[in-house]
Amino acid sequence: MSILGTIAVAVLVAHATAAGSHLNTTQGMRIMTSHREMATIDADAEIRAIIADQAAAWNRHDASAWASHFTPTADFINILGTPFSGKPAIEGITTRIFATIFKDSRDSVTVEKIVLVTPELAIVHYEHAVSGYTALPPGIQASEPGADGKGVLRTRMVYVLRKGADAKWMIVNGQNTAILPVFK
Repeated sequence: MSILGTIAVAVLVAHATAAGSHLNTTQGMRIMTSHREMATIDADAEIRAIIADQAAAWNRHDASAWASHFTPTADFINILGTPFSGKPAIEGITTRIFATIFKDSRDSVTVEKIVLVTPELAIVHYEHAVSGYTALPPGIQASEPGADGKGVLRTRMVYVLRKGADAKWMIVNGQNTAILPVFK
């Protein structure tokens, strides 16, 4: 590297350090990543971990673990449009469905998008694919045929999450909407 190149790299590193940025090396190229970009990457990973944790809790039929990411005062609207206020109510309805119609169900989730509104506020859209249920709530039908003959219930979940003073993301609001079958 030439003297000018060395000076340029030194200035870049000094500027990045002074600005609070991290310098990453990728395939021999130097890329500056700001704190804001790093926060966005961290938020994305942390929120995806919450969604994955909830899916794992669903598959264990563990209502307490599934509800653990809600704030104490969270609001949630289920696929029937029924609102539940507070973490105890959300855990309560989840306990009931795990003991009855969804006691043998399996959930697979796909995160569609995460929007970081502010460094402390995010909206996540993701899709559930639930199979193995014994029945569905009144008025809800399978979204598509399934291998078990009962079908797959697909729903679209939207969460609003807030990052607390403890730096943990928590769900403050959620709505689950059934995806209706396509009629041909």
